[in-house]
Amino acid sequence: MPCALTTGFTLDCKDALGGVKSCRLTTLAEYEALDPTVSGGLITAWGLATTVFFKYDQLKETSSLTETINSNVQNGSIYYTPEVTIVLSKLEADKRNEIKLLAQNRLVAIVETNDETPRFFVVGVSTGLEVSAGTSATGTAYADLQGYNITLSGMEAAPMLQLDPATATTLVGDVTSSTTYP
Repeated sequence: MPCALTTGFTLDCKDALGGVKSCRLTTLAEYEALDPTVSGGLITAWGLATTVFFKYDQLKETSSLTETINSNVQNGSIYYTPEVTIVLSKLEADKRNEIKLLAQNRLVAIVETNDETPRFFVVGVSTGLEVSAGTSATGTAYADLQGYNITLSGMEAAPMLQLDPATATTLVGDVTSSTTYP
């Protein structure tokens, strides 16, 4: 039977944290040029490690990664829709210009969790993520966000990948640009 189950799961320790610490973005073409080695849902190496991802640090409790499983019982089809929401504070021309470039591309994201030992998930690896929604706002009250809220969405044939926990810090460091704003 080709779809036989292989394992069960017990309850995990209560040590996972929600939210996103950072999001690294690049174009789908740049990601494909890295020629990643994938085994069992983990990226274990880059064929050609170059600095192509740009890091977007995230405000606490504002950003998220969600992947929805979509199934059509009648057609026997399954696909996955990743969605990454990122928030950038302060309305500024440089950020506006970079967001415009994000909206013109197909993107791949490396999403870093808030866990004590962060985990890194890679989404958009087959067809890319696209800016599907976003706002630029001043807010109303003094404590409101003045900045940008951007949603990246995709449709993939397989679930998101994870950087191999044993080498994740090295893997992400090898492909992250040191260019940051400001």
